[in-house]
Amino acid sequence: MGRYHAGELAIQELAGVRRMAERMAGSSYNSLPVPAQNYLHASSFAAMTWLDSKERPWITPLSGEPGFLQAMDQSTIAIDLQFSSAPLLRGQDFGETPAALVVMDFGARLRVRVNGRASSKGDDLLFYVDEVYGNCPKYIHRRHPREDSPLCSEEDLESLNLKPVVEQSFLDEKAIALASKADTFFIGTYASAGGADASHRGGEPGFVKADTTTVSWKDFPGNNMFNTFGNVHSNKDTALLFLDFETREGLALTGTIESFSVSENGRSAKEDTVFKVKSAKHLPRALAHSWEDEH
Repeated sequence: MGRYHAGELAIQELAGVRRMAERMAGSSYNSLPVPAQNYLHASSFAAMTWLDSKERPWITPLSGEPGFLQAMDQSTIAIDLQFSSAPLLRGQDFGETPAALVVMDFGARLRVRVNGRASSKGDDLLFYVDEVYGNCPKYIHRRHPREDSPLCSEEDLESLNLKPVVEQSFLDEKAIALASKADTFFIGTYASAGGADASHRGGEPGFVKADTTTVSWKDFPGNNMFNTFGNVHSNKDTALLFLDFETREGLALTGTIESFSVSENGRSAKEDTVFKVKSAKHLPRALAHSWEDEH
């Protein structure tokens, strides 16, 4: 089986980057090399794509003091849900569920993507690695946890992670404002041929547009692998995550991509990608810390 599935190949052909994508194929691994293991251990933030009991994709944040992500070996990551902020993940029953991580170092403008499967184990979530690869620093805004924003206590984290979350079928004014001012968001997709994927999008504040039922943005040139849109080509069910890094609030969405236009030959897409909201969940404390921008 090749590195790419049929959906990814179709989008690469459409974008005119098939040869470049083939050159990128050799940059992925089937297990965690030692530098990636060390990177995980030092990380304070990740976003995880997962499927709920209704087979809907979600992408939600994981954050805490370095160490809440641990590589147990080259193929297994332990995620400590007890000592991290993990909204919506506690109480979920993962049994080798397709999942994906994008692990960010905003200060160094680095990101590592890990695709695989998740399994529940007590206070830990075990992540079994199928594929791992890095991405370029494009569109990553530098930020770091605020020193005067200490990690929540274990009791506070448990209360926040278990607190019922209101689910709506539309975006209210607060949600629209959060998405519309974002310089960063995360996107989760799933296709049976390619598994789950978690990815990052960035731009100047205002590059995302939102109303009560839709979210839209323009696709910028990336690594030419088109993992996200390759999955969307096969399955339009998609998840989005927006975060207010100052207030720690978050917005998790699941829905469908109604239409999309991809970047071609290094040029931004001609048309916006349009996401239709099916469900929205406001996350009052999505992050363990407040973060501040680096200028």
